[in-house]
Amino acid sequence: MSEHPGWTAPGSPGGQPPEPAQGPQPPAPAQSGWGQAPHPGGGSWAARAPRPGIIPLRPLSLGELWDGAFRAVRTNPGPLLGTAAVVVVITTVISSLVQVVALDGFEASLTELESDPTATPDQVFGSLSAGLPGLLGGSLLSAVLTLVAVAALTGVVTTSVSTAVLGRRTPGRELWAKVRGRLGPLVGVSLLASLIPSLAAFLLFVPGAALLVGGAVNGSDGALVGGGALLLLGALAAVVVGLFLTVRLFMAPAVLVLEGQGVGASLKRAWALSRRGFWRLLGIYLLTALCIGIVAAVVATPFSFAGGAIGVAVGVDSPMYLPVTLVLSGIGTVLASTVLYPLQAAVVALQYVDQRMRLEGLDVDLARAAAR
Repeated sequence: MSEHPGWTAPGSPGGQPPEPAQGPQPPAPAQSGWGQAPHPGGGSWAARAPRPGIIPLRPLSLGELWDGAFRAVRTNPGPLLGTAAVVVVITTVISSLVQVVALDGFEASLTELESDPTATPDQVFGSLSAGLPGLLGGSLLSAVLTLVAVAALTGVVTTSVSTAVLGRRTPGRELWAKVRGRLGPLVGVSLLASLIPSLAAFLLFVPGAALLVGGAVNGSDGALVGGGALLLLGALAAVVVGLFLTVRLFMAPAVLVLEGQGVGASLKRAWALSRRGFWRLLGIYLLTALCIGIVAAVVATPFSFAGGAIGVAVGVDSPMYLPVTLVLSGIGTVLASTVLYPLQAAVVALQYVDQRMRLEGLDVDLARAAAR
């Protein structure tokens, strides 16, 4: 899967550490990591770093990461935006169908209950819960398909970014050919990188929730107070632990795609790559997610309002109400996500490249590969 030997991990089979460059060396960047160390010949090493593609080959600032992500999409818009559009349309349609089926089932149950005012509480509960298996099954199917689709998109974007860094453009058919053979492991590593932080955070809620439920069942005020306090502490710890594990593992898909490693090895490699610069990685990750969330909301909200307004106009009881609202809100989601998914995946791929340039001197290998 490697585009050239520079993507392999140092010391791994087939890999090699960067060779010393010939001739006089430019001074190392400043310890701050922003690449602004003064150059003895005037200017800075940052200004003199080679830039064969979407980023300069040196440690990157936040602005350069974001700019590189935009350049990556502009360099190869057809495959990236096209794949994203397919992914988003599939996931949005499936999610909307699950909502329609679930709401239709609950609406039918409510209508049946309204026609029988003598129904007991057990009958009401049984009627409403009858649709839960279908709802859960549809939601699980939607989640699985979404995971597979997003993993495929991540692989396509990461591969495209790896060549765009060298100033090269990879056609869509070639991108998909490279990702297709690794789709299974890519889905697996994406699932684990998401599941491990989520599971760890969930387990921190369990003691407080168990104590709270026990206090409610036994009527113990002390257990209720202790359970509430423990639940609050668990929530705070869950946020901290979840973010910590997310940052330590979020580069695993990029490792799997670019270094050709297995699922377990990719998770270990991502953990090793994030051992330094944790706060910088966390800040970029959170700020990128925040900005993408804001842009997505700005784009999607007018469509949601329009769907709601048209739905009210046709009547809440009309059979057209739900399809109209779902279609218009889905259009907003598709428009926003088609552009934002590739950008977010490109930022993650560039964080992987940046981290390797900081820790392993990958920029030397990349400059040599770009000059071939």
